[in-house]
Amino acid sequence: MKIAVTKLEEKSKGVHELFRRYGHEAAIVSTMAAADPSDTGPLMRLCDMIMEEKIDILIFTSSLGVEKLMEKTKPGKKIRIVSVGPKTAKKVEEYGLKSEVIEKFSSGNFADYLGDIKEKTIGIARAEVPNPELTGSLESKGAVVVEASAYRLKPAGNSILEVLEHVDAVIFTSAKSFELSGFRPEDAGKIRVLAIGHKTAEAMRKCGIHPDFVGNGTLEDCLASI
Repeated sequence: MKIAVTKLEEKSKGVHELFRRYGHEAAIVSTMAAADPSDTGPLMRLCDMIMEEKIDILIFTSSLGVEKLMEKTKPGKKIRIVSVGPKTAKKVEEYGLKSEVIEKFSSGNFADYLGDIKEKTIGIARAEVPNPELTGSLESKGAVVVEASAYRLKPAGNSILEVLEHVDAVIFTSAKSFELSGFRPEDAGKIRVLAIGHKTAEAMRKCGIHPDFVGNGTLEDCLASI
């Protein structure tokens, strides 16, 4: 099958090879582009705390977040690093560091995975998209959370509608990429529609589109379902 996927250009390395391993062809439609955060202050503060070894646990939610933070500072080996997904962990390894990998991302799951975090200072490098559920769950267990936008996502001006006639399915990789895709409820009946995870599926349902499959947060899970 030929499958459209809303993947950031900066995060699309290896996507074609991944789809071919599952016997499919990828058509990458970047509905978003990465840019510097609106306010670089929080990121610089987090970098300063990392250099001063005032961070106990550092969480990366994407490979691009790793790249943007590592351009400014490199965590010492005393800091416990946790990556969301294997691709994020691989990016950490490229900088000579090791990280733990949490495969399934949810706010409650993350807090439980970290264990006893009372009075621990946790840094989060993420996209400029707040996640109050995550910070709230960590703070409820007694942690001090220092989060910073490592980058922001802006519209790239690309519409998924441009490729719909040429693909058999589409995978939306985030709520934001779906919202910027131009995809409409009337388009859903023409092809198979997949959401990479529950937050993406929730955004789709709010627009009257019910995904045929909701993954566990990875492209691999989506591809295995087709």
